[in-house]
Amino acid sequence: MIVKNQHLETLEEYCLKDANRHAFTLWDLREERENTDFYVDWENGIQGYMLIYRGAAVPSVILQGTRESVERLLEYFQEEKAIVHMPYSYRDLWGGRHDIYRIDVMAAEPRFYFLDPEVQEIRDASLLSRLFQNPDYLVRKAITYGIIRDGFAVSSASALAYLPEVWVLGAVITKKEYRGQGLATRVVGHFMSIASKHTKRVILWVRSDNHVAINLYRRYGFHKIGEDAWINVGVDVIP
Repeated sequence: MIVKNQHLETLEEYCLKDANRHAFTLWDLREERENTDFYVDWENGIQGYMLIYRGAAVPSVILQGTRESVERLLEYFQEEKAIVHMPYSYRDLWGGRHDIYRIDVMAAEPRFYFLDPEVQEIRDASLLSRLFQNPDYLVRKAITYGIIRDGFAVSSASALAYLPEVWVLGAVITKKEYRGQGLATRVVGHFMSIASKHTKRVILWVRSDNHVAINLYRRYGFHKIGEDAWINVGVDVIP
């Protein structure tokens, strides 16, 4: 039986059993309920869930659970535009109708490396305008760190979710002409040092063929814990 916005306390307990894999869901349950719909497959307990977060320009959808549960939940998916995240092994449930990217899920235990004097927390969205088209979210709801050159951020990284159990590292980017100078390494090291004071784990999602980024993350102790599919529905967004 699929229920909408019910059993949410039980859903949180379900997600806490593996906070790494359910980091965004825990964040939405605690911080974004007003912007999120939760569909729960309930049969003597939770078999799976689908959340649809509508607080961004494009809805973000997460599906987790058994294969049979995800198949049932997909019957309730009606978004014309969305970015869908689900286990990569379930990608055939989409029947090849959309662009699908393979994403590595990586996790690390944060520890203190260094605090870089040039890295600062960015609270003015205009400073990020040369890195992102719509940077408001990164200062309104995320915690963003970056290196400023000539009045603008040229390299940045964000905590897209920040909970005692887990932080999510994302939006790691360096402006093209500044790449190859080690700026991302410095920003991520600074990020991990701050995270070590506030959380037990850091998790991230990275495209499986982005070997430069994966090698960077491995320097800071990240290891692969799973694979997800990134599915574009009605949009053309490259992860």
